[in-house]
Amino acid sequence: MDTLHYRSENNPQSKAKIHEVMHELDLLDIWRQQHPFDNRYSWRGPNHKQSRLDYFMITSDIEAFVVSSDIGISYRSDHSPVLINLRFSSQIRGKGTWKFNNSLLRETEFIDKVKGDIKTVIEEYESDPSMDIETEDKQFNISYQLLWDMIKMKVRGSAISFSSFQKKEGNKKEKELLYKISLLDEKLLENNLPSVYQEREGIELELKILREKNVKGIITRAKARWQVEGEKGSNYFCNLEKKTLHRKNYS
Repeated sequence: MDTLHYRSENNPQSKAKIHEVMHELDLLDIWRQQHPFDNRYSWRGPNHKQSRLDYFMITSDIEAFVVSSDIGISYRSDHSPVLINLRFSSQIRGKGTWKFNNSLLRETEFIDKVKGDIKTVIEEYESDPSMDIETEDKQFNISYQLLWDMIKMKVRGSAISFSSFQKKEGNKKEKELLYKISLLDEKLLENNLPSVYQEREGIELELKILREKNVKGIITRAKARWQVEGEKGSNYFCNLEKKTLHRKNYS
């Protein structure tokens, strides 16, 4: 609905139709409702044209549940995402499924930490620490199975801690990039300098690389959760499949 650097009004009939539908259905443009004086745009086109083409239309009965709304930063598209945060309840989520993230094995710092963890556990449970012998010849005051469980527990703790640190650093970096882009967008509202556009494209590329890495992590966690919590074939269907295969072999 809002535009910048247009020589004339764009699609006036479409705008009129949108306002007509909003009036008939009692809809609110929630972003404009919460940001009555802001100039922000969700689409960028040639000749530095900008327009707010994307929006959430909501009914007044759910307006009270809207915590916030925003126009995000675009990347890989000429449209920016429009964000709306709804809160219907304050239910606390429990812990999710944990699976080892094997991408950590490409991190030298994590590998060194795991080697140190294994050494620490071995030293803690060996029968005679004073004896300088090879690890495979050491004797322990707990069973090998329990020793292995203790090593896994130690490594699991390090993996969670390391991943948590990486996530915090990634979130911090993403916020910094988004903030820089928002500052450049404000500059573009005042002056269409090519150098500002180039700087924005460079930061947008950094954001793209960072988010692609995050998406790969989300896919990995989703697969792990499905493997643990997804549908599993029951004995009935397994036996049924065996019988079907048996009939095929003898028919």
